[in-house]
Amino acid sequence: MPVERSYFEDQPLRIGCERQLFVDDYMVEDRWKLTRVLHQPEKFLKNPVLLRDKPWEGDVAYRPWVIWDEEYGRFRMWYQCFSFSNYYGAGGPPYHVCYAESDDGFSWEKPLLDVCAYPGFEKTNVVYCGTHYNRVQGVQVFRDADDLDEERRYKMICVERRPRNGALTSSVNLVCSPDGLSWKQVGEDCILDYHSDCFNHVVRDPQNGRWLLYCRPIHMSATGRRTPEGQVGGRHTRRRVAVMSSEDMVHWSYPRTCMYPDERDMPDYDSVGAFRYADQFLMFYAAMEGEETGTNEVRLASSRDGLFWERFHTREPFLPRGREGDWDAGQVIADAEPVRQGEDLLIYYSGFTAPQYETNRNGGIGLAVMKLDQFVEQRAGDRPGFLLTREFVLEGNQLCLNTVMPGMNYREQGIRVEVARRPELGKHAANFVQAYEGFSLEECDPIRGTRTENPVKWNGNGDLSELVGRPVYLRFEIRNMGLFSFKVSDPM
Repeated sequence: MPVERSYFEDQPLRIGCERQLFVDDYMVEDRWKLTRVLHQPEKFLKNPVLLRDKPWEGDVAYRPWVIWDEEYGRFRMWYQCFSFSNYYGAGGPPYHVCYAESDDGFSWEKPLLDVCAYPGFEKTNVVYCGTHYNRVQGVQVFRDADDLDEERRYKMICVERRPRNGALTSSVNLVCSPDGLSWKQVGEDCILDYHSDCFNHVVRDPQNGRWLLYCRPIHMSATGRRTPEGQVGGRHTRRRVAVMSSEDMVHWSYPRTCMYPDERDMPDYDSVGAFRYADQFLMFYAAMEGEETGTNEVRLASSRDGLFWERFHTREPFLPRGREGDWDAGQVIADAEPVRQGEDLLIYYSGFTAPQYETNRNGGIGLAVMKLDQFVEQRAGDRPGFLLTREFVLEGNQLCLNTVMPGMNYREQGIRVEVARRPELGKHAANFVQAYEGFSLEECDPIRGTRTENPVKWNGNGDLSELVGRPVYLRFEIRNMGLFSFKVSDPM
């Protein structure tokens, strides 16, 4: 990831007290004898956590969006349902949104409500069928505590059909709700006058005071859905990732492509889920074999600005498909932001028994769990590995690491940290002591164990107060351990 130009003009980075993940190399000045290892979340043994079991849910329940609602005191899920019969003209909406609740995020209830009429039933858990009762899909829901209008407390980004030029036209729209259950159209204008049938969603970019919306691009190399070979209708000519920006969620920039498959990837990105994490952006993208079978697996990408993305270098799955015969053997799609629960991240995903191009497939909603920050590990074996961070201004008085220790005990094992200063040009002789006094590798107490917050101490003391405000490097020595992230805590 690109580092600010000012860094190369002699200005140390200002990272504040935000956690610094080693998903990318933004904070890495140098690295030696370390291997980057992608960590996969653990799938819940009792998956799927939600299946279609109501007649109004159609043929499949999938594409969940889950939040922990502090005011409501429960986990809340909005998910998409699809009906093949309605899609081919039976009369009801082919896509609609249903709702579920949970106390723990694992066991879900479908409350019977009367907020959205559905043919043949008085009460259902259907909460939205589109403003013109035609279709609604690709749903993101979030609670906007900053909006002064209580009627706009909850916001939904979705694809639906609205009247335009005398016909119902598919577009990306914003609808609002006071409670997350009763939804109303906002204004007459859409966000994107285009059928972007992936998981369209917005992400707040606090550093630049804007919203970013991820969608499918309008402009693509295969003009008018025509492949370079001249074939018409190939969906894989459209499955890319585009981004739009807005400061007010009303006026949006033109969608520009920000990620497309390269020679190392499958030919399609069926759907993506981008989200803010610590001081960067992460993305779960569904790499799809879109020409033949339609299989999907979830991979990981990262960005510092939400515009320029870097895929994990091995392109291995972050969330793989299940084994043959499993409920998620054909496809896995994770396009919603993880939900934090204590030290865990809950990742909800869609799973299918068969690939997308097979009509005889069943699906549901699954859950995978991982520890905070533990996306990518910097790992060393018996020979110690070293990592030197970029120079940054120290703005906190305690240092904590997110670490992992393998199950096997080794005679030599642990992480040591040195707080170093820059050697001055012309005075960098071999005998120059780079460590600040009292904070050398030799004085660091070895750090062991698997912990999301592992405090660093030097001779039993972890107080960095005397260095606050100074430019520093951190030098990590790692042996038979792994490092995910570090955090300088706020000064007391």
